[in-house]
Amino acid sequence: MMNIKHRNNNRCKFFKQGICAVLFILAINGCKKDNQIVKTPDAGSGSTIDFVLNDNFSLNVVYAGLQYAGLIDTLAKPGPYTFLASDNNAFLMEGVTQYGFYYFGSVGRVQNIMRYCILNGNISFKSLPLVQNKPFLTHGGGNVYVTKYLNGSDTIVTVNGLILSSIDNRASNGLIQVLPQVMNPEIYQKLVDHIHNDTTLTMFSAALQRCKLDVSLLSGSDEYTLLAPSNTAFYKSGQLGKDLGISTLDSILTADPVKLTAFLKYHIIKGRYFEGDLYRNMQADPTGIVMLDGGKVVIGGYPSGFHAITFLGSGNNGIPSQIPTPVFYDGTINYADIPCGNGVIHIINQVLIP
Repeated sequence: MMNIKHRNNNRCKFFKQGICAVLFILAINGCKKDNQIVKTPDAGSGSTIDFVLNDNFSLNVVYAGLQYAGLIDTLAKPGPYTFLASDNNAFLMEGVTQYGFYYFGSVGRVQNIMRYCILNGNISFKSLPLVQNKPFLTHGGGNVYVTKYLNGSDTIVTVNGLILSSIDNRASNGLIQVLPQVMNPEIYQKLVDHIHNDTTLTMFSAALQRCKLDVSLLSGSDEYTLLAPSNTAFYKSGQLGKDLGISTLDSILTADPVKLTAFLKYHIIKGRYFEGDLYRNMQADPTGIVMLDGGKVVIGGYPSGFHAITFLGSGNNGIPSQIPTPVFYDGTINYADIPCGNGVIHIINQVLIP
């Protein structure tokens, strides 16, 4: 096993070192699952968060990511900090090497992701009371949302709906919490701002504007979860056997606002629901989750899978909608669990029919 052992101010040099280490390790281990036990330093050893990350094979990709983003020195400071560290497997969800994450990610994008994982203070998740999506401010300016709940005799902690792999791993200047996936950073305070700036959701944005729901509903302080159909989902809506009249931008701009409003509200849930929250709702009520129009959408899929969740509308003839994946792999694109200050967005590959 190889690890990068020394810090250097030359970002390119570190990036190359990180890639070489990763490729060497992958060649030896064949991308096997890593041990989630994090080695922690002895009390008073002076081992800061950056040192602990570097000293743990299962976390060497996020360590290289911090180097690439020019943020590794932050976690060497006194702090204290709490760092939300995605393990190596988080970067392999699509079956590609860790290199893919950096190859497709601009420095700015990786900086946003990494800053979103840094919190001020020693935030012990073991010591938290039972909470639901409690916000914690990150160095990126947005919040992460921590939930702690009982599942039988087990206590479960999630961050943005992701069940933590390892909790409260200590360093001399803070704590490390280990995640099984890479989180989307919270960039926008309002759902409407994300929608209007996401080119994947141009059709959905136009439909919301046609009904004025973007202003009347999604610009306020109330929290909502959007199952937002992609542009492709709108284009293909004419193939679902019903005359929805929303398969082109022109048809959306001339659609009956009353009918369009009802259709859109069938894609909106009151409250903040990450994937993990939706699965919990599925277990509590298999008949479906109540949408804003009063109808239900059935949640299905496999919690252990990577974005394997499904959504089945009453009028979709048994064909569920899913989270799409990019046609060409991009390690920085994640269409599920997109956090905003007033809610969450999940982009889906098929419209839902009431």
